[in-house]
Amino acid sequence: MPYTTFEQDREYLTGKYRHPAFAPDAGQDNETVKAGILPLAESMSGQPHPVIKGRCFEYICRNMQIDVNPHDWFPGFGCFDRNDRPISPLISQWDHEVTEHYLKNTYPLLLERNAAGLHLMWKDFDHSVPDWDAVFTLGFPGLRDRARRFRAEREKNGTLDDRARAYFDGLDITICAVLECIGRFIDYARKKHPGNPRIEAETACLEQLRTGAPRNTYEVLQIIYLHFMFSEHIDRMQVRSLGNLDRTIYPYYERDLREGRYTEAQIREFFACFLMQWASINNYWGHPFYLGGTKADGTSEINELSFLILDVFDQLSIPTPKIQIKTARNTPDAFLNKALDMIRRGNNSLVFVSEDSIRRAMMGLGYSEETARTCDIRGCYEFTPRAHGNTTGAGHINMLKPIELVFNNGTDPATGFRCECGAEPLENIHSFDDFYTAYLKYLNNIIETIVLCANDFEQYLHLINPAQLYSITIENSLKTARDAFSDGNVYNNTSILCAGLGTAVDALMAVREFVFRKRELTLAGFRDILLRNWEGHEKLRLRILRSRKRYGNGDAEADRYAAALGHFLGAKLNLRPNARGGFYEASGHSARTFIRLGEKTGATPDGRRAGAEMSKNISPAMGADVNGVTALIHSATAIDSSDLPGDFPLDVMMHPATVQGEEGLAAMRALLHTYMDRHGIAIHFNIFDAAVLEDAQRNPEKYTGLQVRVCGWNVRFNDLCKKEQDAYIERARNIAE
Repeated sequence: MPYTTFEQDREYLTGKYRHPAFAPDAGQDNETVKAGILPLAESMSGQPHPVIKGRCFEYICRNMQIDVNPHDWFPGFGCFDRNDRPISPLISQWDHEVTEHYLKNTYPLLLERNAAGLHLMWKDFDHSVPDWDAVFTLGFPGLRDRARRFRAEREKNGTLDDRARAYFDGLDITICAVLECIGRFIDYARKKHPGNPRIEAETACLEQLRTGAPRNTYEVLQIIYLHFMFSEHIDRMQVRSLGNLDRTIYPYYERDLREGRYTEAQIREFFACFLMQWASINNYWGHPFYLGGTKADGTSEINELSFLILDVFDQLSIPTPKIQIKTARNTPDAFLNKALDMIRRGNNSLVFVSEDSIRRAMMGLGYSEETARTCDIRGCYEFTPRAHGNTTGAGHINMLKPIELVFNNGTDPATGFRCECGAEPLENIHSFDDFYTAYLKYLNNIIETIVLCANDFEQYLHLINPAQLYSITIENSLKTARDAFSDGNVYNNTSILCAGLGTAVDALMAVREFVFRKRELTLAGFRDILLRNWEGHEKLRLRILRSRKRYGNGDAEADRYAAALGHFLGAKLNLRPNARGGFYEASGHSARTFIRLGEKTGATPDGRRAGAEMSKNISPAMGADVNGVTALIHSATAIDSSDLPGDFPLDVMMHPATVQGEEGLAAMRALLHTYMDRHGIAIHFNIFDAAVLEDAQRNPEKYTGLQVRVCGWNVRFNDLCKKEQDAYIERARNIAE
């Protein structure tokens, strides 16, 4: 059996989806398959959307290019490009139809306010996590059979109405197409590579998954990969976690070693090949999985497999998938040390999330302690009840835009958009309290509009993109015969995220300090300076930028306003009913919108120029934190993370000189525990030397493996545009040794 050949196969694996090569007899190319989707859908006009989508899914499975290669343990899918998925034209058409028929009032408003930079909203289908335990226990045939039993029960009791019938028809067509496609892989492999021992082992694995549930480590990894590819790239429903791999796979791993089925070296090869699938696809946000957590008896989930996975990931040095480590006081120091050492050596695809803080936040929303303990990671940092919940990310609030609106009496200078919310005009504002009250009125207007728009479009998610492969894994969806991404889960929540919280605090502090305390400026005069983008006032701008009264420095006053803004968001959003039978959650996660919304925001009182990026996540603005990491952590955790239970991520940048040796490792571990003891939820470290980044920009060929963390995902430094590279270099220059 040809095991432990990974290094020989690595070149193929790296190029599997970056530079794919499918044989002419392997099926139709992606463009040909995609071209057949809308005509097929048109031929079924009038049938329910789940049925139409199921038949289109079936069409793709029957016709797409496939590959089974002796250099790989996992088959190849011709529809590997997320930006060019064959079913996308159908989903786009349905999205357009829903928008035209049902969102006539709210969608133009949404687009207008998006353009003005008040927020950034979209119809989110990117945060589903299947019930991996059900996938492993039942396998694809078992998922099919369970769905059929639920359908038969409805037929028996007379509750199989037209809607439920369409729902179950869609599921059955989809899962049967999965099984049929696995059969294609098997037939193609045997025809193409007769007698090859690796191909024989792979087809035996695929044959087992076509007829039953996985029985060993390799089969479990295979079903994860297959479910991901079928869901993400054919069903167009993003799988936002590969699961708690050390918890779910450990029983198979332990049994394989005990019974002599595989050696540890062979299992390492499986994991190396498995992880390289995502590195080859290279979607910019990465796909997370997580390690650790706490068992019901209070002990850590960390086990031998946890170390093996982390070690394999370390050796690969790839930016994706990304690993989230559920951390508690019971997490072994040896495991934390391994992860922290990887980070300080440049492997930045690691995030630490505090299990205790997650539990506290979730219980504050009414979840049970057990639900909180067993939660799933479902995105960049977010979390959701395992097998019982989904949470969309409907939009981002621009926390800085209300400042600009206050100064301009509700008008966006760039677009002319007018926001009416009853705030006092600038000439009637005579105190900082008045200014802050006006700011909150505009902020509240943004929140209310987001809720209005999200409630309007989220009730139609099932018409735009029925989540068939996701739904078939969720028992409550089967019980209710309702789409699991719409309202068929036990918890169907909506997260509203924010961008620029730290910069907003700094802007408020600058107004308080220079207008109402020092009285160096009037509000009207400050407005004119900002409209001129600080031209002619560089000395003033630098004075403001150098002020210590900025968020991130442990300043009591700045931190108090940061906490107040977090509480305001939480009070307005948390537990507020949404349109899918769930509720809203406030979130501190900004993703890339801190750049995109920054581009739509003029100059602001904190010294920021027009169009510049804002602060991201719950982190301070670039260069604002000058009092060290401890002060930064104290500022961030002045905000009650329970006010932002959607997620609460902090970015920490440190100079390599500060983390060297055993003392440096101990310092990183102490910072991690300090953050989590103060109820911080997610934290990731970037260890940068500005000189190294500058050299990497000049000589990219020398730094092909250099990674940076963008937000909830990692990229190679060389893959960033120059503007983004310059931003990281500037941040690194602001780090003290």
